[in-house]
Amino acid sequence: MIEFKCNCAMGSHKAPLEGFEISSGAINKIPEILKDYNKVYVVADERTYRAAGEAVEKILKDCGKYHRTLVLEGEVVLPNVETLGKIVLFANDPGAKPNFFAYSDLPDFILAVGSGTVNDSCRLASYRLGLPYGIVGTAPSMDGYASSGTPFLHSGSKSTVQCTTPKYVIGDLDILKDAPFKMMLAGIGDMLGKYIGILDWELARDYSGEYYCEKIAADVIDATNKCLENGYNLASRDKECIKNIMDGFLVTGLGMAYTGNSRPASGSEHIIAHAWELYDIEHGNRPQLHGLEVCEGTRLVAIMYKMLYEETQDAHLKELIEKYIPYFDAVEEFCVKMNVPPTVTDRQIIIDGIHRALIMRDRYTILFYLRDQGKFDEYAEKATDKLLEILNA
Repeated sequence: MIEFKCNCAMGSHKAPLEGFEISSGAINKIPEILKDYNKVYVVADERTYRAAGEAVEKILKDCGKYHRTLVLEGEVVLPNVETLGKIVLFANDPGAKPNFFAYSDLPDFILAVGSGTVNDSCRLASYRLGLPYGIVGTAPSMDGYASSGTPFLHSGSKSTVQCTTPKYVIGDLDILKDAPFKMMLAGIGDMLGKYIGILDWELARDYSGEYYCEKIAADVIDATNKCLENGYNLASRDKECIKNIMDGFLVTGLGMAYTGNSRPASGSEHIIAHAWELYDIEHGNRPQLHGLEVCEGTRLVAIMYKMLYEETQDAHLKELIEKYIPYFDAVEEFCVKMNVPPTVTDRQIIIDGIHRALIMRDRYTILFYLRDQGKFDEYAEKATDKLLEILNA
């Protein structure tokens, strides 16, 4: 348990994360890290099993802590009912002889091996089964390793389900450095969204009276700055660079655990990204990498904030936005220099995503502010046109 005193309205913050290990050869420390558990259930997909799951399985067998392994077949794109059902069903051997006088012999720990979807799915299974879980990360592709919520696809929509945080986060740099480069870019893209997320949080504090923590927000901005700086060295696959990025992910994940919601990590840029992802799912297409969607959403909303800065007569709002303009400029420079690929280039789909985001989640952001000012439609269209101009340059 991590806990500390704070000057914010909450008075203190805590997270149930018991430890993390980000280093070369980190998976070899699994026996010591999981010393209090004896029946570890490994969950991976086909790619992550090859990348790390097979080695993790052998380590657990050698130290006598292995329970069983589930390798999710095919492409596991998003946490959904089917994936959750498989993880729950195969927590024990479905062909095992039943004992009519006892419940199923469940594991005592779930160890996810993967990144976004595997981690999120195991987080929800952990919550539903009442079992602790941990994650062996296989790619520095997203900031949700230590978060407390799972984006879950159900009933034709996507929503964040509050769950639990992992007990342990294990990142073996020898594995993480070999992740696909596009996934690495997605991880940086996910982090860049924090500049919008924190500004939206400040906006909500000042214009809707929402709770805000200065320390958590400052820590997240510092972590984002660090990730942005190290992002330029991704192509080198330098282990220290990967470690710095993973450390940044942990800061934002813990921020969510400390506040009990995703405010420190996401704002309008994430909600718009979710809207675009849902559009793809509804039309039978495979969604783009979440972090790349978030990155494009960040560029889009940054344009809205810059427009608002130029037009508003509200001195306080102008001062608030002004602090973040250098961050927005740094994001745009990074995207251009690193050739971050766009995810949505159809004008109407972009605009429809902005409109859908307004009603997807009851969270005060710049979208709510623009709606209340009667400027929502105007900004949605003008910002989209400006974004497409930049993407097509």
